[in-house]
Amino acid sequence: NVIRERDVDKQKRATLVEELYSLVKGKIYDVAAKHDASRVIQSLMQHGKPEHRSQIVLEMKEHLVELAKMQYGCFLVQKMIRYGSVADRAAIVKCLTGHVVQVGTHNIAANVLEYGQEYLKPSQLTALKLEFYGREFAYFQSESKRNLTDIIAAHPDKKEEVLKHLSSILNRMVDKQLLGLAFVQSLLWEYMCNAEHDDVMQMVANVRDASLALLATRNGARVVNKCISLGAAKDRKRIIKALKDKVLDACNHPSGYLVIMRILDVVDDSVLVQKSILAELNDHLFSIAMHPSGRKVLLQLFSPLNTKYLSPDDLALLEPPMLPSPEDPTVMVVNYKKDPKARREELLKGLLPKLEEMCVENADALLRSKEGRDVVVEVVKRSESTDLADSVTAAVLAEDVGEALHSDANGHFALRRLIKETSMAESLLTAVEEQLSQWASSNRGSFVVLSFLETENGPKNASEIVKTALKPAIGDLKMLADKQKGTKLLLEKLQ
Repeated sequence: NVIRERDVDKQKRATLVEELYSLVKGKIYDVAAKHDASRVIQSLMQHGKPEHRSQIVLEMKEHLVELAKMQYGCFLVQKMIRYGSVADRAAIVKCLTGHVVQVGTHNIAANVLEYGQEYLKPSQLTALKLEFYGREFAYFQSESKRNLTDIIAAHPDKKEEVLKHLSSILNRMVDKQLLGLAFVQSLLWEYMCNAEHDDVMQMVANVRDASLALLATRNGARVVNKCISLGAAKDRKRIIKALKDKVLDACNHPSGYLVIMRILDVVDDSVLVQKSILAELNDHLFSIAMHPSGRKVLLQLFSPLNTKYLSPDDLALLEPPMLPSPEDPTVMVVNYKKDPKARREELLKGLLPKLEEMCVENADALLRSKEGRDVVVEVVKRSESTDLADSVTAAVLAEDVGEALHSDANGHFALRRLIKETSMAESLLTAVEEQLSQWASSNRGSFVVLSFLETENGPKNASEIVKTALKPAIGDLKMLADKQKGTKLLLEKLQ
């Protein structure tokens, strides 16, 4: 216990480690196999010298798989992976080779493979993963194929056999409740991408209730996304039920948002979506709008499949869900009944007033946020709320703030979009007319003023208003034009 204490003197720890090593050398497995003494070897692995660590690995090699299955032994194997040298890790991988399926489907030992995802080399992880496709692949270390798609392409005659093998392994993992592990989710996604439709549908039925656990990684979220896309109404209901009380967490999660977006995108039962999904989000719209993942859920409703908001991977996962037609399996049909635009309108009908209210209360913070600024713009585009327009204008005119909105890094982008893309251009120009010369003196402010001249939504005499407002300062602006691109472009536009 003294060795494990954080504030123990380094020299004292080193002495104790040497004493401990001399006591256990040659008997390391016997000590490690006893759950109450296993931590002794764990401490030695963590705080020992490289030669101590290598000796532990050497003595454990023959017992590694057995140890991984023990509740306390599993932690020791994890420590061996973490603190072992490059040679030690290579020895551990060699010991696991041929036993990967056995380890990966064991409810305790599987954690060893999961732990290895962080510390082993990609080439070592790939070599271990090949075994899940079939034991014969584990011994072809020269195999250039690195994933299931490659294996099937290289061995098309073995496709059915490989997929059947992987399916049985995945079903065992489901039974052992291992779907929360990243390496399992990766395997599951590969299977879903390569299996025949009927086999995929069977897997959907097996994993749908574990949707919450699957959201932990991008691959897991892709799996749930696919389950929603291909599943029947009952599958979608089960997935939504599995997310109960966790919708906000999923929405503001680096991968979970994909699933919430897909539900809003394809589930025809709008009442179910309102009650089970949006109802959990209504009181948290500000935190969602300010979150890099959550904002995408809102923006997808207002401006679907917009490349400004979504990554290529996001867009690929939001493609229309296609199924073989029941009448003719060679014909693919879309797996929803409602028109997507009509579905979005139904959802926005209840959501828009709450979003307007949220934007009114938080206009300044949203406009100054990289995440929130686009949400405000999209809400303003759709909104007829005078309160919202007034709130945005007040944020623009506010003087008791550190940096004016027109020269703020995010605020000036938001203003340019509001002027160019919404109906606020005219009212904003009227409100800020007296400040235009001050705005034009800063680079970012110049770009905002320029937007009044470029927009088709502003008053026809916008150019005259801007010219008149800038006339007293034109000499100063010409001097700034050499240093500020925005000011230079503004003056060129006015000529």
